[in-house]
Amino acid sequence: MRAASSFIIEPVGLSVETLPRPLNFAQLFGNTNPVELEIGFGKGTFLVEQSILRPEINFFGIEYANWFFRYASDRLRRRSPGNARTVRAEANFFIKEFIPDSSISVLHIYFPDPWPKARHHKRRLIQESFVPVMHRILRPGGRVQIVTDHQGYFEENIDPVIRTSGLKIVDYNRPGSASEGEFVGTNFERKYRREGRPFYAIAAMKPL
Repeated sequence: MRAASSFIIEPVGLSVETLPRPLNFAQLFGNTNPVELEIGFGKGTFLVEQSILRPEINFFGIEYANWFFRYASDRLRRRSPGNARTVRAEANFFIKEFIPDSSISVLHIYFPDPWPKARHHKRRLIQESFVPVMHRILRPGGRVQIVTDHQGYFEENIDPVIRTSGLKIVDYNRPGSASEGEFVGTNFERKYRREGRPFYAIAAMKPL
């Protein structure tokens, strides 16, 4: 188990067992810069590219799949300037137990698992029960950005939940690392574009 003092030396691949509840982001990153959270970072393309482009922002990623967690963490170790942290955990559990109130400036959710079978819809991340979670962790003026390739998930859950959440719908802010025609520029998006899939995006802001 790593001691707390090693967090800044080893910026990625954190173990849930070593982390305080709730997290102290200022201690974790060694500064008070804004924190952006990505849920389900896959191979880590967004975290890698954004941490390089915006060193004045701290990035924290949660991923449940062990292979993706290890792969992305290794990429960040080699390429990130030190402003990114990752953890392997189930998102709802980790957010409830570890993410402080009003601590996140932007919540990024790109291509979440759509759980397409009807009997599995209750496992979808974006549903009514997630609304108070967003309100709790976002700072006033903080944003949530969501992109999916799954029309059913977007129309059945994402769009209606966000529009009735009490958050203010705003223009989707395309990351600077996204190439022309891309919403995010993740590996999943590039794969799905080659397959000709359409994409659905929405963004909203917590009132000041």
